[in-house]
Amino acid sequence: MKKKEQKTEIATNVSSGAKKVETVVKKEQMKTTPSARGDAALGDSAKQEKSKVNATMGRAEKESAAAKARVELALKKKEEKEKRKQERAKKKEEKAELRRKKLAEKNAIAEKRAKEREERQRERAHAKANRNQANARKRKEKKNNRESRAKGYGGWIAAVVTLGVTTLALATTVTVGALEMNEMKSGMANAQMGTMYELTGVMEHVDDDLDRARISASPTQQGRILTDLLVQARLAESDLEKLPIPMEADRNVTEFVNRTAKECERMLAKLRAGESLSERDFETLEGLYKTNHSIRVELDKLVSEMTDKDLMDYVKDGTGMLSNVLNNLENITLEENRAAWERKMKGAGMETNPPKTENGEGSAIDIPRAEELCRTYFSKYAIDEYQCVGETVARSYTAYNMQGFDENGRMLFAEIDRNSGNLVTFDYFEDCSADTFDLQNARIIAEEFLSALGYEDLEVVRVSETGTTADFTFVYEEDGVAYYPDTVHVKVCRSRGIVSGLDATKYLKNHRGRDAVNPKITMETAREKLHEKLSVEAARLTVVDTARGEKLAYEFLCSYDEDNYFVYLNADTGEEIAILNTQNVR
Repeated sequence: MKKKEQKTEIATNVSSGAKKVETVVKKEQMKTTPSARGDAALGDSAKQEKSKVNATMGRAEKESAAAKARVELALKKKEEKEKRKQERAKKKEEKAELRRKKLAEKNAIAEKRAKEREERQRERAHAKANRNQANARKRKEKKNNRESRAKGYGGWIAAVVTLGVTTLALATTVTVGALEMNEMKSGMANAQMGTMYELTGVMEHVDDDLDRARISASPTQQGRILTDLLVQARLAESDLEKLPIPMEADRNVTEFVNRTAKECERMLAKLRAGESLSERDFETLEGLYKTNHSIRVELDKLVSEMTDKDLMDYVKDGTGMLSNVLNNLENITLEENRAAWERKMKGAGMETNPPKTENGEGSAIDIPRAEELCRTYFSKYAIDEYQCVGETVARSYTAYNMQGFDENGRMLFAEIDRNSGNLVTFDYFEDCSADTFDLQNARIIAEEFLSALGYEDLEVVRVSETGTTADFTFVYEEDGVAYYPDTVHVKVCRSRGIVSGLDATKYLKNHRGRDAVNPKITMETAREKLHEKLSVEAARLTVVDTARGEKLAYEFLCSYDEDNYFVYLNADTGEEIAILNTQNVR
């Protein structure tokens, strides 16, 4: 090793003020690197082999560097996301305050309208009494007419007696048969008209109940109204069955009445359980009221104008006034039934109409579009070509099975929803052997991937490791409440720092807008109901999926001896919903 000395003069001031010159010697080592000497001694084949190894190591270093860069970028995005989240919370509070003001105004208007409705109800009751009196007079007049006709027939029979015994017998048979037939037709018409009057009165009662139920704020009063509404809806079902109307002619009307009864039963069950009617429940009552009111208007018009002849014409050949009114009722209830179905599908997180394709026609996406979406979702995976290898037909979705291979022959398999184009599941068969990224960085990689897919407000609630693969469980979180039905599983390969798997089936099936939660007991009250031997490590408010639907629950992470458990207690009653050992939780 050679050394080279360099002398430099540096002038400094000393306390005496004299100038002192010190000599600083810098040494530089001149050396030849061992690798350079070694390369000189290598042959051509050895040099080529070493060049390949260096290239492979270079790609791995580049991948690692790129992944680390993505982590840094994700950290910045996470900070921005937190700021946006705080801004959204502030805006949400402002909207809540605005809603409270509007609610106060709405209550004042509702009170005014209630008084107006009471006045209308009195007027309707008076009008109904007048109609009943008019109908009674009509029935009496018809009865008198029948008696007059009967007397006329009797006089005619007496005159025919003089024609002889044979003629008399024949005339008597024909006349009595005609009388019996007319009497039977008249009796049937009266019975059907009576049923029609009864149905009209029942639907008027249903209208009044729905009118009051949609604005009632008292659970006690709501229970009374809904109970009466349920009884009236069942009576309406019975009256519809008695009318001489084919099933296909009143299918939608019957479906509407049945659904009204079912909604009453559902809301009554909520009230009995101590729950409150939600905003969506009131929207349902509003929709039922509007439709039922239209039905009532049509029925009032029908019973005020329809005669026995109109009813018999419909029974005979399905025409006339009654046929026109039934068509109107079918159209009214058809639209409401369709709207109710669409609300139900939307509430379940399902598309009611397939998305539009590039040509503007509403239909499911085709295979080329699915291939294009794969290239978008997996743009960083160096896979150029995808092909459809089949379809998955599940209960909640139908998907294309897409397959592709990277430059090293590693396969990526994905399911693309045929209706929405969403990425439902995928697996990238990566060999993860090195421990390059820790769990914190792996989590950031998973969050970045979900954000690119458009998933927002997801928080990690579980993490498990298999070798160097980290499996994260994300759930939707809003206002500090974790919604377990809206779950997404993400696998991250900690060797290369990439997402190697995803399962968003539950999220795509269940995610939807929900009403704000309102637990009836506090977390401290629920904690007191835990077993005395359990030590609580953490707790939070959650929504869990049970056999009877979603339930608001407190989640307690507890320890007992050497085991840890998740204990879920109903946030309204404090009853245990489930107990899970953390070793068995994925």
